[in-house]
Amino acid sequence: MAFNLDMFPYPWTEPAAQELLTRLSQIHPTSKAAQFVATTVGMDPGYIHWEQPVVYVWIEILTKASTEGLLRAMVQKQHDLLKDSSPHKVFLADLLENKRPAYGSDPRDLVGAPNFIANDDEVMEPEALLYYDDLTLPIGKVRGLISTLQKLMEYAPSVCRLVVDFNGQTGHGTGFRIGPDLLLTNWHVLTNPYTKQRCSTVTAEFGYEDNGQGGALSSTLIPCDVASIVTDKADDWAVIKTTTAMPDAWPILKLSEACEPKLHEPAYIIQHPGGERKRMGFVRNQVSFFDTRVTHYLTDTQAGSSGSPVWNADGCLIALHHAGGRPQEVVGKPPVSKNEGIRISRVVAGLQAAGVDIA
Repeated sequence: MAFNLDMFPYPWTEPAAQELLTRLSQIHPTSKAAQFVATTVGMDPGYIHWEQPVVYVWIEILTKASTEGLLRAMVQKQHDLLKDSSPHKVFLADLLENKRPAYGSDPRDLVGAPNFIANDDEVMEPEALLYYDDLTLPIGKVRGLISTLQKLMEYAPSVCRLVVDFNGQTGHGTGFRIGPDLLLTNWHVLTNPYTKQRCSTVTAEFGYEDNGQGGALSSTLIPCDVASIVTDKADDWAVIKTTTAMPDAWPILKLSEACEPKLHEPAYIIQHPGGERKRMGFVRNQVSFFDTRVTHYLTDTQAGSSGSPVWNADGCLIALHHAGGRPQEVVGKPPVSKNEGIRISRVVAGLQAAGVDIA
C-alpha cells in the first residue's frame, strides 16, 4: 500500500507517513510553530495538547488532519512556504502528486524515535545548556575555524549522494570514498530496514552540489556493484565497490588515520540531507557523549544524511553518522537534536574482521 494524503485513518505503519512526521518535526520543531501551521488550514487548536514534546504534538496534528480531511491542505501550505533550496520540498511535492517519495533510509519507530545503539535521543539538561546563549566565537579561535573549514572543503569531493533502488522503490543516503574503488555508508542505506530487502542497484553521485550562487554544479554518476556489498547490521556499516574508476582528484578518506572523539569538541558533518545537494553541519555541533562503540553529537542532520563522515576540528574522522534524533526543547533553550555515529575505530575493527582492505 502506498501512502497518499487522502488516506484515513493516518497510516502510521507506512514509512512515508512516518517520514512526514519526522520532516514536519524538523521544519517546525516547536509547539508554537506547529500550532501556526495547523490553524492556518482551519484546525481547531483546542483538540491538540500543545504542552508536550513537539513530535507528539505533530502526531496529534497529523492524526486529526487526516480525520478532518485537512492533511493535503496542510502539506500544500507547508510546501508553498518552503524555499526551493529546502531539502524537504521535493519530498512534500511527491506526496502532493501522489508519487511514491524517495525512501529516507533512516529507520524510526511509529513515534519517530531513531534506532540509537547507546541510550536514546532524549536531550538532557547538560546537553541543552552546552550552547548557553552565545553564538559568537572568541576572535582568537576564528583562525582555527577557518583552518577546519579549509580542510573539510578539501575532503568534500570524497562525499557522495547514494541513490539506491529496492526493486522500484528509491532510497537516498550518503557515502564517502575510503579506497580506490570502495565507498563506506550504513547497513540501513543499502538494506531496507523495514523489509530487510537488499538493494537491487546503487549509484554514487559525486559533485551533487550548488555553485554558491543559487545554481547547480554538474555531477558525476558512478555505478556500484551490489554483489560486492559487505555489511554489519549490528554496527550499521556497509561498504560497496564502484564498477568504474573514480578520479584521483577525489580524496580517499583514510580510516586508519581516524581520531578518538573528545567530550564537547566540535563535530562537523558533510552530508546529503533529504537526498538533496551537499551541505555541511558546522554550528551548535558539540560532542555530548561517547563510549567504545558510538559517539553522540548535536550537529544538524536529516534523513538522507545516513552514512556521512563526521570530523573533529582538526579535520580528523571520528564517526560514521547513522541516526538522527528528534528536535526537543529543554530548559527553555531553542530546539536541539541529538545524533549518533558509529566510531570509526569500531568500523575499522569490523572491516578488518570481515577481511576488507582499507587505506
